[in-house]
Amino acid sequence: MKSKSTMPDKMSYGYASLKMRWFAALCLCTLALSGAGCGGASTEQMQLMRSEIFTIKQDQRQLQHQVTVLDSLIRQRVEGLDQFNAGFGADVRQLTDHLATLGQRLKDTEQRLNDMAGRMQTASSSAAPASGGQPAAKTGPGPREMYDLAYKDFTSSNYQLAVEGFSDFVQRYPDTPLAAQAYLYLGNCYQALNKYEQAISSYKSIVDRYPDSQLHPDALFKIGDSLIKLGDVARGETYFQGVIQKFPDSNAAELARARLNQ
Repeated sequence: MKSKSTMPDKMSYGYASLKMRWFAALCLCTLALSGAGCGGASTEQMQLMRSEIFTIKQDQRQLQHQVTVLDSLIRQRVEGLDQFNAGFGADVRQLTDHLATLGQRLKDTEQRLNDMAGRMQTASSSAAPASGGQPAAKTGPGPREMYDLAYKDFTSSNYQLAVEGFSDFVQRYPDTPLAAQAYLYLGNCYQALNKYEQAISSYKSIVDRYPDSQLHPDALFKIGDSLIKLGDVARGETYFQGVIQKFPDSNAAELARARLNQ
């Protein structure tokens, strides 16, 4: 089975043909000079030589065109390889960064679990029997410790872990001074996870359960912000106006004015 000729083969063949044609033209020129005395034959040979030279020039132009096309193809292939290498390198860097982020999250989670296990073990070993031979009730992490653990997850962008931590905190310690703050961060975690309905519910818990809290205006502003992100712009702006009317000197009111003036 005959293989298809490649462009370099055609170029080599064209170049060899060109050399042969030049050699034939040289022979004809020699014959023409040697037979200069024979009028008719010399003229005939000169015409043949001119024809041959014209043909050679055509072949030369075709060969030059083939060289130009081949050069263009090589440049396109090289540019394509450069683009592929650049894209591949970007993908590798992105995967590397993602793996590093996952590794850090795993490390933070393991540290959090180790801290909780250590505190539980300490509390268990330090519990003494109560009067009458009855063992004392075991206690887990205190409110400050639970809040700090959840806040650490929040600042590390481990929002799902922070949701679990703040949710446990407000269930166990709803009457502590940190409860309203925990609801605010809980709503912020839901916003970061694009769960705006749950965020609104968390912010409303501050408004309903802790109306005297200093976080009340912030909760109203956050409710309005979440509503706008859900697409309910009219209700969101109503909450902004409510913050301005009820708490005109608060930072939340200043933010609400800026949003309404956009």
